[in-house]
Amino acid sequence: MVRLNYLALYAFLGSIAEAVQPVKLDGSHFVNSVTNKQFQIIGVDYQPGGQSGYNPGSKIDPLSNGDLCLRDAALLQQLGVNTIRIYNLDPTLDHNLCASIFNAVGIYLILDVNSPLDGESISRANPSGTYTSDYLKRVFGIVEAFKNFPNTLAFFGANEIINDATNVNSTPPYIRAVQRDLNNYIAKHSTRNIPVGYSAADVREVLASTWEYLQCAINGDSSDLTRSSFFGLNSYSWCGDSSYTTSGYDQLIDQFKNTSIPVFFSEYGCNKPAPRIFTEVPVLYGPLMTPVLSGGLVYEYSNEVSNFGLVSLGDNGAVTLRTDYDNLRAQYAKLNTSLLETADPSPQSNPPPKCDSSLITAAGFSTDFDIPSIPDGGQDLIDKGISNPNQGSLVSVTATAVTQAVTDSKGNAVTGLVIKPLPSDQSNTPGGNNTSGAPPKKKSAAARSVEVQIWGVGVLAVLGAVVML
Repeated sequence: MVRLNYLALYAFLGSIAEAVQPVKLDGSHFVNSVTNKQFQIIGVDYQPGGQSGYNPGSKIDPLSNGDLCLRDAALLQQLGVNTIRIYNLDPTLDHNLCASIFNAVGIYLILDVNSPLDGESISRANPSGTYTSDYLKRVFGIVEAFKNFPNTLAFFGANEIINDATNVNSTPPYIRAVQRDLNNYIAKHSTRNIPVGYSAADVREVLASTWEYLQCAINGDSSDLTRSSFFGLNSYSWCGDSSYTTSGYDQLIDQFKNTSIPVFFSEYGCNKPAPRIFTEVPVLYGPLMTPVLSGGLVYEYSNEVSNFGLVSLGDNGAVTLRTDYDNLRAQYAKLNTSLLETADPSPQSNPPPKCDSSLITAAGFSTDFDIPSIPDGGQDLIDKGISNPNQGSLVSVTATAVTQAVTDSKGNAVTGLVIKPLPSDQSNTPGGNNTSGAPPKKKSAAARSVEVQIWGVGVLAVLGAVVML
């Protein structure tokens, strides 16, 4: 008698999972590039170890260890997210397996090109002195490392450089300069357009001016490469069992209602009181907000010193789910994802306003739209590409089972945890109802014959590992 090792067979089938379909911009929305259906970001910010844990000398970053990415992808897929944001990455490391694992489970990546280390970001205290060709090598390196992955959704060119009223004068032009340089590099060296935008602090006295400064088009030209392709907002104004008006969400919708670019929460999830109950989720993905905002990313996956985590990381890769994880999963499960996708996501496309000082209302905020020239050596990097780029590419994902110990929020062991590679170019959704992909493509008889032969060879290989009784 022969008993088939179904786990091995499932692992083989998972290894040939298709790639997700890239997401593109359509006016003020993200859309699936194949179906043109609206794409709402249902996401989590992902930086295990926190920003203080980023150390290029360690040769480790959040997307360099496939075993840990498999563990987290299984938990994030179960949670119901379709996107993660990763803050600090080393462009010299191999990210192929991690990116491929998240691709296999239908999860997109939004990547920050900067890091908190000296020389790896624009300093709000000295923007002109930190905008150098060496800095551009680093950010272009992130582009090279992730441009070939279909689940690379976007790049953040900067995060919270403008964080109070004291640095609103000199820094804004440099944000636009970096966006221009990234857009030019992507146009020259990537096979598809990948949008570049900004992640803003929710400082209400300067927020409107920040958004207007970054979305406007110099000379009224919508193809202006210095403007943001999208605008992320790090907002923590909804705390506990709040409401649309008490949280000030109504004010944000009124502010952004005429946006010409996608706007979403690049961070959200106030942690007081704790545990979080995430009652903002049905509002964020409800009829009051989805016509204007494109979803959001909950801060954050792993628990760090600020106590925002959905899970706690332990020794030897162990994970303990927190009550926050359970509560967020329950809120996500209530969403009707079919209503979040529409055939016509952008019934009217708002043209970008022409850049003008009249757009700026915050005291002292820059009205200078004369964007700094690229630093010496920078244009050569764009024209020729950086030397010896570490270009990523999809690889086969053969393992599906999580090997680390996982414990639920009540102290019980979680067993049988696996990633579930998605077929037919689907993206992950809450409740396991995968959507956003095109229907399976019809194949010719010859193509089906080749596919069956390949599948048959693979199955025979798997059958070699059966248990004989």
